[in-house]
Amino acid sequence: MGNNQELDPVKYYDNISSKYDTTLNSNSDNSKIRDEVKHYFLKNVSGKIVLDFGGGTGKDLIWLAGNRFKIYFCEPSKGMREIALKNIQNLDSPTELISMDELSSDFHNWNKNNIPIDNKLDGILANFAVLNSIKDLEELSEKLALISNKNCRLIVSVLNVNFKRILSHDLSIILRLFLSGNGFATQIKDGNNKMIVYLHTESNIIKALGKYFNYVESFRIQKSTFRLFHFMRNQKKVV
Repeated sequence: MGNNQELDPVKYYDNISSKYDTTLNSNSDNSKIRDEVKHYFLKNVSGKIVLDFGGGTGKDLIWLAGNRFKIYFCEPSKGMREIALKNIQNLDSPTELISMDELSSDFHNWNKNNIPIDNKLDGILANFAVLNSIKDLEELSEKLALISNKNCRLIVSVLNVNFKRILSHDLSIILRLFLSGNGFATQIKDGNNKMIVYLHTESNIIKALGKYFNYVESFRIQKSTFRLFHFMRNQKKVV
């Protein structure tokens, strides 16, 4: 699939960060999707310490702050992170926000001797296809388990895999597919910017995250291309 550096998702989002919100806002369905995820998260997460994992330009920070969570904001793209922090500067809602830098935002760097947060989490949000930028969900499960309280809720929205649509050669994506233990992958482009998106199947997501997080439920969001998954941290210790 070409040069790995060229396909790096952090580089991709750095390059498109200035127009990301405009692109997102051009589709009114996106606000409806975000609203449904918001209500589901608030209904199911108790406690006050949460992680906005892959938080982008901070769209979810607004309502997380409004509900007075202590928020760890994890966004490895410097361009996206800077926009997020600028967007919430004038929020009226008082909240404690800890923005993680590039190194601490990279979950590959996390281990028992390098914990990126000071408190164990009550809830983790990974919204708008964050997991579709990650190939190894088993590693992600282990790393998130390191920083999660017992019964911590993990709520994610991912691209809903529709193989009929994939095979129809949707013009918005360049298809370069392979079938492996990680499911399908596709390459997306925005001008000269490109990255790999991993189209994890429902069964693969449940299996990969299931070592440290018990599956609760999943459902399609707003008849959209997104599917919401709900997991709960189990008692298995990370060795």
